[in-house]
Order: sequence, then structure tokens, then C-alpha cells
Amino acid sequence: MTSGLATDWSPKRASDTAYDVVRAGLEPIAEELRAREIPAPPLEGKLLRPLYALAMMPSSRWTDLDERFWHGALAIQMVHEASLLHDDVIDRAAQRRGHPTVAASDGIALALVQGDHYLTAAYRVAAASGSFEFLARFTEAVERTVAGEIAQETRAGRVMSLTEYDTAITGKSGELFGAAAVLGGTVGAMGQTELRHCLGCSFGNLYQRIDDLLDYCTSAETGKPPLQDYRQHKWSWVLELAAVDDFGLEDAAIAEAIFRARPGRPSAARRGLEILRDRQRLLLQYASRVGADTESLGRLLSMCVGAAEEGVTRQESDLPDRRSVAARPAKTVAGASRETDAGGGDTRGEHAGRVAEAERDALAIEEVEVRRLAARLGGPRDWSAYFGEHARTFHLAARLFPPREAGLVAGLYAYCRFTDDIVDDPADSPSPAVLTRRLTVWRSLSLSAYDGAETGIPLLDTVMPEAARKGVARLYPEALLDGVGMDLQPRIYETWEELELYTFGVAGAVGGWMTQLFGLDDPELLERAHALGHGMQLTNIARDVGEDWLRDRVYLPVQLLDKHGVSRDELGAMVREEQPIREPYRAAVRELLARADAYYEVAWPGIRALPSSFRRPVAAAASAYRGIHREIKRNDYDNLTRRACTSTARKVLLAGAGLLDARRAS
Repeated sequence: MTSGLATDWSPKRASDTAYDVVRAGLEPIAEELRAREIPAPPLEGKLLRPLYALAMMPSSRWTDLDERFWHGALAIQMVHEASLLHDDVIDRAAQRRGHPTVAASDGIALALVQGDHYLTAAYRVAAASGSFEFLARFTEAVERTVAGEIAQETRAGRVMSLTEYDTAITGKSGELFGAAAVLGGTVGAMGQTELRHCLGCSFGNLYQRIDDLLDYCTSAETGKPPLQDYRQHKWSWVLELAAVDDFGLEDAAIAEAIFRARPGRPSAARRGLEILRDRQRLLLQYASRVGADTESLGRLLSMCVGAAEEGVTRQESDLPDRRSVAARPAKTVAGASRETDAGGGDTRGEHAGRVAEAERDALAIEEVEVRRLAARLGGPRDWSAYFGEHARTFHLAARLFPPREAGLVAGLYAYCRFTDDIVDDPADSPSPAVLTRRLTVWRSLSLSAYDGAETGIPLLDTVMPEAARKGVARLYPEALLDGVGMDLQPRIYETWEELELYTFGVAGAVGGWMTQLFGLDDPELLERAHALGHGMQLTNIARDVGEDWLRDRVYLPVQLLDKHGVSRDELGAMVREEQPIREPYRAAVRELLARADAYYEVAWPGIRALPSSFRRPVAAAASAYRGIHREIKRNDYDNLTRRACTSTARKVLLAGAGLLDARRAS
């Protein structure tokens, strides 16, 4: 059920301090349980889930964590230990962590009963965390862990879609990491539980992908026989990368398919490593925004991905010598000098220097252009007009803010809109590389202004220092910049979780920014502000599917389309009106709107709790924006060839309904 990775991967290598803190926190709880004749597992192995729970907390808080946190961490570890016992029975494993398994030494019956005992006792231990929210998340995680294992077992012998695979592994391996991430948000009072849960599940997904890749690295010591998954006919992303849909290949043939490079194209395994590194970077980037200890978490991620890189490199070296030179991994030695040519020249260093200088020149050119474009925004009075021109629904509601707050909102909106326009609406049709440089320049200027430097750009020199003075977390402008950056290249969102990393950046973070800008810092209010951002962005996505398609963007996750049997090719045909809109697509849109509605419902109690001067405009905006759903339905869910629009009169009516609802609730 759970993954092993290479046995030479050591958590002590990942973080001595973090591992010692985890052992010191768990051991007293485990001893207390044993004294009460409650089963507690031996604290052996990597203890990766408790380590992850700790790493998702700032190191300055580690010494303050009390037994409630460690009860939660131990409960998660107990579920993991139970899954290992059950796994050993399913896989008929003879060894685990270098020792005979319970199933091998004492029999299957005892292994099953002992696993069940860990599992049932884990609920009692989780309850001792004192957090009902954590207990609810933990209970759901256990159920989804089992459901994920069942999903993968029942699909054995057939090719899965990537969506099916991701759903299964996120369940069986991701959910416990999701619970571990949430532990700090609830018991540790760090908040942002939804984003934390998403990051934890994504970490578990990455971890399982690494384990599935290592299954094909016959020289890797994972604690289980190599090629076990393949021989049990369990499909994984590795086979998708290698375009293998047959479980009957010989060992040599499967190694060729996965580890052999082709002319001008890296091997499937190397392409997989690039995907893992990209996800590693993204996870660490977002984890820093929820207060994680990025040093410890970075080491955990590096060790996990490093195990995959080492396994792939070893496997490539075992291929026959006829493999192409291009497939050979570059051999480097830590601390070795840079590459030199035959005459001793520092060719690699010289080339890198020239590249860096050229990039600096290119960035300098784009800074001039960014400053020119930003200068056209003018001052505060111009921002209000800019606001009204580009966001009519929200501008209508924003008139209900007190004058000073209305000015703050106009400035924030102008910043968000300009940031988006850098990527979306450049008049000179630049290349993606140029757009990337412009956004890089804008990020640097924005964060410098946040830190107190004068940039000479009125928008930045007003909005950013104000945000810093009001206590707006730096994570919000950073997340917005990251989210906008995700639009620089066409991207496929495989799952809801991947899409909602994007919607948090471009909308949820804006909700948190605005909340703190108004002097409100309650964690629950911030969570509900994030939810409102998610809901409004999903409404945007639902409204603009056809328009986005024409811009080579599809925000509908593959998970949603696959569930309703709609392919991307079919989506394109419906956009081009080459075929009529089918009922399965309408069902997908209904599910998208329902997900957005669920976020609005989560947000609404937070709106009602706002001070009246803020409650009225936010309630009006949420109600008016949600009204777009009605127009989509009136268009018979045709968001491919028609754009759902609400008239000014309708917006006023919806805004009034939101005001009335908020007034009654208050």
C-alpha cells in the first residue's frame, strides 16, 4: 500500500535535527501507549510522515510542540505501519527493513491482526490530539488510503488513464501526507488547512511516483523484489512515459523501453526525472508560503528525488554498451573542478559567463519595457478608472467600500490586473521567453517595493509598502506572481489539486491579501477568503472555456474530463462547432459549477463575520459573480461558443440579494 524507496536513503541524511526532534517527540507517547497495553509500533525506518508533519512547521515552533501534535503524528505513523503489515501479506514479502516480515516469520493471520490493531488504535491516538478538525481529516485520510489501494488492485492487468492512476496513488499514498500537513495547520494553529492538505497529497503523489519508478531500477535496494509491480500487472506512470501497454515483456525489453535514450530524445526515465524535479520545485515553493521549514523540507524532497536519480543512473549503466552516448548520464564528482577543453581552457565556465551576461542584458531591456507599460497606469485616480473598465462586476460592489478602503481595493486590483496583462495581453506579441523575462523583472520590482525600496513606479511604490505596513503576508504577492507565471506556457492540469494550486495563486491569494489589507488576520477568515477566491476563479474558468481554448489553454482538469468521457480532441471539435455539445460535457460543466458553489458556501460564513463596512461589498461581489452560473445554465451549459454575461440590472439585483442575505445573517 505504501512505498519504500531505496534502503540507503536515510532520514538522518535528510535532516539530523528534524529526525532527532521527531524521535524525541514520538518516543514518550509510544512508551505511554505500551504501558496502557495499546499497541505502538517500533519507531524504525524513515518515519517520513512524522518528519513531513514537522517540516511543515517553522523550525522556530518545534520546541513549542506539545503532546497533542505528537499524538497526531504517531497516529499517522501507526496507520502507515498497519499498511506495511497488510502490504507484506498481499505481496508475499519475505523481508521488510532488512528483517523477516511478520507474515513470513509468524504467519499471515498474526500479520493481519497486528495490522488491524495498529489501525484501530490509531483512531484513539488521533483523538488525543484534541482537534476535531484533525480527527475528521485523519479519518477521511485513512478511508481514502484504503480506497486508493482498492482502486489500484481492482485495475490490475489493464492500462489506467493518468487520471485514474493519479487518483489512486494520491489516495493510497498522498492522503496520509495530507493529514500530516494539516496537523500543523490545526493542532499547530498555523491555519491554511486546505492548501496544506493539497500540498501534503501532492508530496505523497510525488513520493509514490518515485517508488513506482524505482520498481523498474533492478539495482535499487527498495526492500522489495525489482519489477514486482510489473509482474503483478500494476500499471503506473512509468509505463505511460515509455508507451508500454503490455505486461508480457521480458526484463531486458522493459529496461530498453524505459531507460534507453532515442536520437534527439531522452529516455522515458530521464523525462520522468524532469517531471519529478519540476514538482519538487513547485512543492517547495508553495510550502514556503504556509510557514514550512524549507531547509528540512528541501532536504526531504532532495533525498527522495535523489534516490530516483541514483536508481535511474545505476540502471542506465547496466544497459548494454550499444546504448547511445547521448543516453549516458554525465559523471560528476562533488567539489571537482569545472570541465576544461583539451588545452586546459575553462570552456564550460566561459560559456556560462557569456550566457549569464546575455541574460542580464535581455532582462535590462525588458525592464525598460515593463517600466514604460507601468507608467501608463498613472496614479490612484487612474487606477479607479482602470478598475471600472476591466472588472465591472467587482467594481460595482466595490463602490460600497468606505472611500479609503475603496482606494486600497482599486490599487490592489490595478496591481493584479497589470501583473496578469504582462502574460496575457501584450500588444507586441512577444515570445514566451520575453514574457518570462518581463514577469521576472516585475517580480523583482514588486518584492523590492514590498521590502521598502523605491522603484519609481507609482503603482508599486503605493500598493506594496501599504501591504507591508498592513501586515499582508509576503506569500500573497509571491503566490499571485507564481500563479500568473503558470500561464506562460500551455499546461495540462491533471487533477483538481493541480488546478487549485493555480486558482489559489491567481485568486485565493488575492482574497487573503485583501482580508489582511483591511486589518483582519483571523486564520479562519483567511481560509474563507481563500475559498471565495477559489470559487470566483472556478466561475471564471467555467465562463471562459471556449475563449481559453482559442488561446491554447485548457483549465478543465483531465480528472474531470475523463470522469465524464470527454477527450481534449472532442472538446476542440465542439469549440470549432464541428460537432454539437454532448450531454457528457454538460455534466462536466455542472460538476465544475458545483465545485465552485461548494467554495462559495465555505466562504459565506466568513463574509457574514466581516465588519459591516467590508461585509456589504464582499457579499455583493460574491453574489453577483455567482450569478454567472445562472447564465451558463440558461445557455444550456454552452460555454464553448457562447459567453455567459449578466446585464448591469441583473448584477445590481444579485448584489442586492447578497446584501440582504448578509444583513439578515449578521
